[in-house]
Amino acid sequence: MPSQFDSRIERSTNAKFPAEKGRYHLYVMYSCPYACRVLAARNLKGLEDMVGLSVTHPVDQRTRPDNENDQHMGWTFVDPEKTPSVTGMNDMHYPTTGCIPDTVNHVNFIRDLYEMADPTSRTFSVPVLWDKKKRTIVSDSSTDIVRMLDSAFEELAPSKFQLYPDELGGEIDASNDGIVAEVNRGFFTHALASTTEVAQISLAKFFTTIAKLDEMLARQRYLVGNTLTEADVSMFHTLIRFDHIQKKTNEQQLTQFQNIVGYLRDIYQTPGIASTVNWDHMEFAKVNRLPDAPASEGPFVEYSSPHDRAALA
Repeated sequence: MPSQFDSRIERSTNAKFPAEKGRYHLYVMYSCPYACRVLAARNLKGLEDMVGLSVTHPVDQRTRPDNENDQHMGWTFVDPEKTPSVTGMNDMHYPTTGCIPDTVNHVNFIRDLYEMADPTSRTFSVPVLWDKKKRTIVSDSSTDIVRMLDSAFEELAPSKFQLYPDELGGEIDASNDGIVAEVNRGFFTHALASTTEVAQISLAKFFTTIAKLDEMLARQRYLVGNTLTEADVSMFHTLIRFDHIQKKTNEQQLTQFQNIVGYLRDIYQTPGIASTVNWDHMEFAKVNRLPDAPASEGPFVEYSSPHDRAALA
């Protein structure tokens, strides 16, 4: 059985993985909503100088191109200054702008990190939180990493902002398991639909959930309490991906729900969030996976426009 990377960074200096400036490195990909949640947590906590960052390209590459018996495709690290583009499965060339190479282990693929930590065969994913001292993966769970970044570096972080304050923990968990999970399921069911019929049915169900969310956001600025929490970060990174793939011909549009539009603008304009959004990388991932699909028409929401959400606080 492969090792489970489910350790935790802790405040104690005697911990297996103690919070230390410069010790940890984060590996993410802009097209992955789960990885972007972690990146948002890093930014919101002001940990840019504490925790390093590498960003993979979203277009899969052969991870063992010299081994014809190994056909695994995975995410690669590239230096935009040295490699201006990569070639996808559809033979299209995709720019590498926005990528950040691995400056810690100097590997080429996410797969390499996992095999450095444990060579046992497994599924490779992002995000990955890496310990430079022990040369291993601390965690590859987005939820756990978000909460580690939120709490473990409390004494070192310049920002005292909390994504998961103790007094709201139960409500945040309920929101994550409730409306956030419902929207997430609806989005992925629609985005990964195998037929037009399934896509239409799932879209109708998705907008039923969206209407419920819009009604909720008419009464409150955020999903939980009067402050932005991890539930909002998760919701945001799902909704913007739907905005990216929705079509002008859809009978219902996200822009018809003004409370959600204002909510998205509010979160996007929160310092540290906009830099976690890369529309090009989202599109590259979609086109490479679905080469015959038309180019995305979104996003439709004007994210930088004014909003009046503060009136609800």
